[in-house]
Amino acid sequence: MRSLLAIAVGIGLVAAGFGYIRDIDTMPMVMKVIFVLFGGVLIYAGLYHLWLRIQRRRAYTGGRERQGTARLLKPLDEDDALAFVLFANSHSEWLMSVDRGSIRQIESGLGEGLPARAYLGNDDRIYGLDIGSTKALPISVGTPYGGKLKERVDWAERKKAEWAARKRED
Repeated sequence: MRSLLAIAVGIGLVAAGFGYIRDIDTMPMVMKVIFVLFGGVLIYAGLYHLWLRIQRRRAYTGGRERQGTARLLKPLDEDDALAFVLFANSHSEWLMSVDRGSIRQIESGLGEGLPARAYLGNDDRIYGLDIGSTKALPISVGTPYGGKLKERVDWAERKKAEWAARKRED
């Protein structure tokens, strides 16, 4: 439902930006460009969300199951809407973002790790994640966590710590 709403609003913004809606012809060109850009982003986000939902449904019905442990990548603040979850089994790790509202009841136990079941698609990416009896709502596809992705996350965490230390010194 959210994806269809995002697509509809995006189409409306693009139509307003191109002047197909009456009484908006007097809009400045900068506003028209902004409307078209935001509409395009909304259409893309709606299509991606729809694709993710379809892949999630496929993974639950015919995907491969993996047993493992889910834990938070970093502690959550009160303002965070997303939670980054690491799913690990005996030989691999995957990183994915999930909606914090879908795991609100169990997020206190995710710091140490909880038993979980992941549902992988044909491309060895996680599309569905059950943490205990709770179905986590993925916001992104679970990608293998290792190599360049792990290096980039470690680099970003180091820079964030350096900036925080520099800010405390000032």
